[in-house]
Amino acid sequence: MKISGWRWRSIGFFTLVAALAGLLALGIWWQQGGPRHLLARILSSRLAQPVHLAHNPRFSATTRTLQISLSGLRIGPAARPSFASSRLTLTLALRPLLAGRIQIRNLSMARPQLCLPWPSPGGSPSSNTLIWPASVSIADGTIRWQGTSQSPLLTITQLQARIPATGEAIIQGRWQWRKKTGMVAMDVGGGPFLGPTLHWQDLRISADSTAGPAARARLSIAQLDFDGGRLDLPCLAADLHWRGQTAQFHAAAIAANLHTGSLQIGRWQMDLGSYGQMGGQLENSRQNPLRGSMAFHADLHGLPQLAHNWGFPFPTLPDPNAMTTLSFQGHGQVRDGHFILSMDNGILDQSHWSGQMTGQWQPWRIHLDLLVDELNLEHYLPPPTPGKAMTLPPLPQQWPITGQIRIDRLRWGQVRATGLLIRSTSSAKP
Repeated sequence: MKISGWRWRSIGFFTLVAALAGLLALGIWWQQGGPRHLLARILSSRLAQPVHLAHNPRFSATTRTLQISLSGLRIGPAARPSFASSRLTLTLALRPLLAGRIQIRNLSMARPQLCLPWPSPGGSPSSNTLIWPASVSIADGTIRWQGTSQSPLLTITQLQARIPATGEAIIQGRWQWRKKTGMVAMDVGGGPFLGPTLHWQDLRISADSTAGPAARARLSIAQLDFDGGRLDLPCLAADLHWRGQTAQFHAAAIAANLHTGSLQIGRWQMDLGSYGQMGGQLENSRQNPLRGSMAFHADLHGLPQLAHNWGFPFPTLPDPNAMTTLSFQGHGQVRDGHFILSMDNGILDQSHWSGQMTGQWQPWRIHLDLLVDELNLEHYLPPPTPGKAMTLPPLPQQWPITGQIRIDRLRWGQVRATGLLIRSTSSAKP
């Protein structure tokens, strides 16, 4: 059956009208913000949060990439968004996209604002299911860690980041914590930097304080490996400079599992220069409730001057030469909110001591059982007045320390005692 010419013309005319009507409807839908509303609904469904876009997305393509730009993106409530960015640009690889796979070559954000912790009513997505970009660039970003109060605990502003697919990654910004502020910078010599599996090399982090006493901290990590929730650091070194003082921290054989909350530190040491050092080992098998074991040792000198230099409170002692030496070693365990510390080879000035300390975190309580071979209280307390009863200083009303201290030989002014037992109960008097 042959179709006459006028019928062909009629079909062509109606097809043209339908195409023009479709283009007109598409133009009206586009002008009315249809694409941004559709994309906002899709993102809102995936993130389980309200999503707002100020403008329609913009598209540009080359023979190898497709670029999508989103302006005025906001995730979360308008009063307190979880994330916002004046402009977010995704660069996708075109060939994998035509095959149905999303491959993000670059993620670029201008003036992003991120509020942590991220709300996850439906549970946090696995890092293996996320689509990781090959490179990221951030201009003038802000990160706020909100915590439980209305005011943020930690804020990082003026954040600049350049994280390439290969090469050196650089991140820097300004931090603010309470009334303190300063600069922070991080650079990593080798990657991969982004993804469910990380292998960082030559990681260096520095932070300076520009408010209050001058402070500077440096952290160096030769290698960082992260795979399947397990974090491994063969070695770590840190330097802290504050109030003209220097402390160095070293740790080795660090392994953590983010799923179970376990942490192992094969060896750690804090070097305080002429004031001595402390160190030990740590292994906890669970985070909630906290369980683990530790070994520790300390050899400290000049405690009053050490506390003064670092800005810590310390009581005024009658003897300026008191507290010149404190050393001990021991091991401990933590079980379901309770801890047990066993210490031996302890030395305080010329006094040798050993014993055990037990307690709990909430409410804070400590029970002591210590043995001291010889103690001269004149170093720490004014001598008693002759002719009056010997009385120890009163304890605070809320005194969390109980237990007993056995002293083989005691000297305090004209007082001499042997086999002395000092007990502290939950009351205010020892």
